[in-house]
Amino acid sequence: MKHSDKNRRDFIKYAGSGAAAFLLHGCDSGGDTQKVKPFNKFIETRKKAAHRKRRIIMNNDGNDLNAKKPDEPVTPEIFLGKRTTPLLGSHVDSIFYCTGVFNFYSHKSDETELLTSDESAAKYVHELIQQGTDSLEIMTKFCHDNNLEVFWSMRMNDNHDATRPFLLCEWKKNNPQYLMGKQGDEFPYVRGNWSIVDYAIPEVRDKVFRILNDVAVRYDVDGLELDFFRHPAFFKPQVFGEPVTQQHCDLMTGLIRRIRTMAEETARKRNRPMLISVRIPDSVGYCKAIGLDTIRWLDDDLIDIIAAPGYFKLEPWENLVELGGRYNVPVYACFVSRRVMGGGEPEADTAIGKWRGEALNAWNAGVDGIYTFNRFDPHDQLFRELGDPELLRTLDRIDQTNYAGESGYLDPEYWLKDGRDFILSGI
Repeated sequence: MKHSDKNRRDFIKYAGSGAAAFLLHGCDSGGDTQKVKPFNKFIETRKKAAHRKRRIIMNNDGNDLNAKKPDEPVTPEIFLGKRTTPLLGSHVDSIFYCTGVFNFYSHKSDETELLTSDESAAKYVHELIQQGTDSLEIMTKFCHDNNLEVFWSMRMNDNHDATRPFLLCEWKKNNPQYLMGKQGDEFPYVRGNWSIVDYAIPEVRDKVFRILNDVAVRYDVDGLELDFFRHPAFFKPQVFGEPVTQQHCDLMTGLIRRIRTMAEETARKRNRPMLISVRIPDSVGYCKAIGLDTIRWLDDDLIDIIAAPGYFKLEPWENLVELGGRYNVPVYACFVSRRVMGGGEPEADTAIGKWRGEALNAWNAGVDGIYTFNRFDPHDQLFRELGDPELLRTLDRIDQTNYAGESGYLDPEYWLKDGRDFILSGI
């Protein structure tokens, strides 16, 4: 049986299942905490916060720190001017700010490491810290001063450090047993990404929890984004083309439970919600095949917001909308430049029509908003167009939706054996 047939049936079954379908799962294994028991008086407030208006969520990868000119002074105002201040008056209502790769960040922490290379970003980071601040503190204050929402975005298994040695943190160097492999290793799938961590290892899950907990208690962010599409590999069997099991899924779900419990405790202490957002593939079946039991997370109220997909798209937008609607969880159509352009130049003028057309398709399907990834020019006209479907109907556009590519990151089978079987688009 093809994955696509099973995935279609699974979607119909899961989307209508509600919480009852998973009551028999029991507690998670792997030493993670028990099922979260939310503080009831905060649930309504959290749900309301989850459904606030977000016309556009802009994901900022933190490389605005790399835009420093040689003789330019380092100030919060100049830093914000790179990608953020010009967004005021646009459709961007939320900024999901990423401060680095695994354990190597530009924000202050007793848990993680500061960028230390000679790259301009590291120099900027240390100058801001000498001034008593940092990128995440500046971004959080700016957003709140201007009625914008701000999340800290954690890339759950970023692989840039596999090919850029200056991004490989000391924690990974000191604990090579936590990684998928060693430098030079080639795998049948997720090729060349030896430096990503193996979530089957308890110490890895503990580390991820501590990283997120440190941000939650240290910064006044509105939520935490768990970016599972940067990059979508978490358990060692996947890279060898072997099945990821329910036990693997339960280990990841246990981690999500711990994060939700921590977020609820943080919310109680500060007397306002701490939301959990995830960026995932737009297929329940594909998620499960890489260890992300999305339905379990939804059944157990572990996540508040879904953004999907990333490098590739697997199902019609209507399926994502249906899934969110069944659980009263808002869903956002994620636009990654490489996918929208089919691998072309991310911010070329020729992309404008494609972005407009696909955004309108997503709005027509019923998504709650648009999520942009790897699109950073704050003067970009799309930040003033994509959040208004009525406006989009009046503009020149190309009404199409790009799904999966056939090579590299854009191919679902680059990451997962038989990954293309999950495509339901008819292509």
